[in-house]
Amino acid sequence: MQSQQQQQQVQQSNDAIELSVILAILSARRWLIVLITSVIFALVTTFVSQLPSVFRADTTLMVKGGLSANPLQSLIPGMGGGNDELDTQIKLLTSTQFAQDVVKNLPADLELGLPNDMRRDDVQALLADLSVAAVPKTTLLQISYKHHNPFIAAEVVNHLAAHFMNYQTDLMQHHNHQANDWIKQRVDEVRNKLTESEQKLQQFRQERNIVDISSDIELSKHEISQLFSERRLLQKQADELSVLLGKIQQAGQNYEVLINIAEVAAVPVIASLQQQLAMQQAEFAQLRLSYLEKHPRYIAANRKIEVTSQQLNSEVNKLSGNFLIRQRDLQRNLQEIIVKADAATTRLEQLVGVGQAHKKLEAEIQANLHLLTTLSDKMKETELMKDINKTSSIFVVDPAIVPVNPIGPKRLLLSVAAFVLGIISAVFLVLCLHFFADVTSKYRHIATRYGYKLLGVVPQIRIKGIDRNLPVIQQSGKQYTLYQEYIRSLRTNILLDKQLSTQRLLALTSISPNEGKSSICLQLAKSFSELERVIIIDADLRFPALAEALGENPHRPGLTNLLAKTHTFEQCVFYSKELNADVLPSGIRPMNPLLFLSMPRFDAVLKVLAKKYDRVIIECPPILSVSDAMVVAKCVGKLELVVDVKKTPLVDFAAKMELLSQSGVNIGGVILNRVKNDTSNYYATSATRAKQPSALRQLLHDNLRRA
Repeated sequence: MQSQQQQQQVQQSNDAIELSVILAILSARRWLIVLITSVIFALVTTFVSQLPSVFRADTTLMVKGGLSANPLQSLIPGMGGGNDELDTQIKLLTSTQFAQDVVKNLPADLELGLPNDMRRDDVQALLADLSVAAVPKTTLLQISYKHHNPFIAAEVVNHLAAHFMNYQTDLMQHHNHQANDWIKQRVDEVRNKLTESEQKLQQFRQERNIVDISSDIELSKHEISQLFSERRLLQKQADELSVLLGKIQQAGQNYEVLINIAEVAAVPVIASLQQQLAMQQAEFAQLRLSYLEKHPRYIAANRKIEVTSQQLNSEVNKLSGNFLIRQRDLQRNLQEIIVKADAATTRLEQLVGVGQAHKKLEAEIQANLHLLTTLSDKMKETELMKDINKTSSIFVVDPAIVPVNPIGPKRLLLSVAAFVLGIISAVFLVLCLHFFADVTSKYRHIATRYGYKLLGVVPQIRIKGIDRNLPVIQQSGKQYTLYQEYIRSLRTNILLDKQLSTQRLLALTSISPNEGKSSICLQLAKSFSELERVIIIDADLRFPALAEALGENPHRPGLTNLLAKTHTFEQCVFYSKELNADVLPSGIRPMNPLLFLSMPRFDAVLKVLAKKYDRVIIECPPILSVSDAMVVAKCVGKLELVVDVKKTPLVDFAAKMELLSQSGVNIGGVILNRVKNDTSNYYATSATRAKQPSALRQLLHDNLRRA
């Protein structure tokens, strides 16, 4: 439960930090946001102010329930519902043909199109601004028409309602006069079809002598099922017999193999002969030890074995012959079953075809009978309703009046929407510009916000031929050459910095493990050794890497041995030709690294080395993983932070910078590692060619020393 609460608190803090980063970005570009919002708001407001006002006139019609009493409609399934009836009226009101009839009866001087409207056709203008909707759970229709002139809107709606009532009255009267004759004609046709269907069914039964076709089909299915069961059983026996014969044939004269076959061993005669043969062979083996081949007892024993073997072979052949006869019988019975099954299947197919034809004739009779009943009922209804629906089935409930207030455009709402759209567009544009900007500038912005300077960047390099977990020492190719140039740029930034140039103790740490601080420490030591006397100290006593990376024994004496006074300084330090610098490894790993780094002797060692060397580079453990780096910071003063941009995203970097600022650790600067290199190949090739001669390098060294 506590771990879940801690995870929620960390998540909330990450969200707050991410929000603070976004707010900082927006605050820096606030004037750009104001400018974009103002432009969008002004453009939309100007466009909306030029739009003409629109008025809407409404009228309500009531459709009588008797409208659905059309006998022709009610005969069709799904056509008698009230909702379908209203949908039909709506479709009719919005049809092109009805709109043309309405436009023909309008006054000649009435124009339905808006000013400067490209729709010169009044029919198109009427359909574009006309809307018809059904009032829920009623038989009412609401007709609306929009126009920039309120008088024209009201006049068009009232005219359309009057024309629709007349149109509907004429249409219903025309249908009612034809309904009765059409139903009578259909009743006679259905009666004739019903009689014809009954005669066909009777003739079909007589020709095929059908009493109960369903029972015949079930009996045929049962017969086929029994035949297939017998077929499967015989096939299984035949397969087992075939396998047995194969085993006997494969065994041949090997009686030891034959006796292991269960079916052969089950025969008493063969089992007895096999036992007798085994005893004779055992007796013969004893005689061979005492007598020679020409001795009578030797010859007699050998003869017994031959006779018993012949008898056993004869019995096995007799058994194989019986199995072959049984196999032929099974094959003959299986063939007879297959023939019977095919005949039964053919007979079943014929019965199924006859049954389907019989069902089809019965279904035809039932359909004609149902249709005849329905038509007879409808004919009775039409006889009773001849005089109904002579009047209009549609009434005007609320006639349209001239509207006073326009319905649009909503200028205030559109202006507010334009303002909101402008803010959203501006914020989106600013965030896009920021997140597609240079990665280095983003990290620099966050580091500067917390009071840390960016010392330099180190590009990503592909490591070849060595363990990827070890620091980068010596590589080849343009990538490594360019990598060294970035290290030299980092060295120059340190030398030009007012504080770091005079600070001989240079301690490097990282936020978390495996961020490349070991590689940067080694490369900085190699770079500084071109100008100064350098020693590099591996103060990461928990996971040391410098000695192993330089090809030395990782357990050789080092810092811990020097602090424990078990070895001298000369025994702990070794010179690295690759770095051109002295190296003080970590030494033997202690049980409590923090205890060693907290010794006063450690501070004294650093002070002595600062006097002996021009630059002392110290690799420290990760600062947020353990507290060792904070102890080193008390002796050094400031720590330089190495950040892997691939491992530490921007939001996590901001969160960890916040934690470091709250912890009170003195961070001198930030070094970004594994930054994607976007420099052209020109700089890499020029860096390859820019190998300074030793005299010039010495001159630069002297100038920096004098400075």
